[in-house]
Amino acid sequence: MRCLLASTALILLPAISPTAIAADLSVETPAVFEFGSTVEHMNDRLQSACETIDIRTLDVADMPIAQNSHTQIDCHGFDHAGQLRLAEFVFADDALAFVWVLTGTEEAPVLRQGLEAEFGAPTHDLPMVTAFADHYVALRHDTPEFLYYGAHIAPMYRGWFDQMASQ
Repeated sequence: MRCLLASTALILLPAISPTAIAADLSVETPAVFEFGSTVEHMNDRLQSACETIDIRTLDVADMPIAQNSHTQIDCHGFDHAGQLRLAEFVFADDALAFVWVLTGTEEAPVLRQGLEAEFGAPTHDLPMVTAFADHYVALRHDTPEFLYYGAHIAPMYRGWFDQMASQ
């Protein structure tokens, strides 16, 4: 009986569609993301969510929305969308502005389906990015990664997506 069940499972597995996989995939903004929070606060919150953490001070000139500081927390082993990933928490002037969660190119179709199942049709469907600007999330294609961002910088991202769409 065990062999029959095992072979039946093997026969059924290839029939599972990417849509079915995407339905079980959580791509919503993780609760641990507190946009506007300080580096210190987020470092404390991420202690149980990351295997390792690195905090880096970056050049403020590389962050157009920062006046005084540009910091990044690299969270290795962040559990998101079904895998352990690198998540990069980016701060402008000691306030969490956005988070990049790295993915793989081969995951893009399933991750997009997961985003559409969660948020509906994208607001912007562009070669470089598929954006769900009403929900402050995008799936970047040129560098495979999720982008989650806070409401306080949402107008900047919507403007950027609109500008790319008009080109």
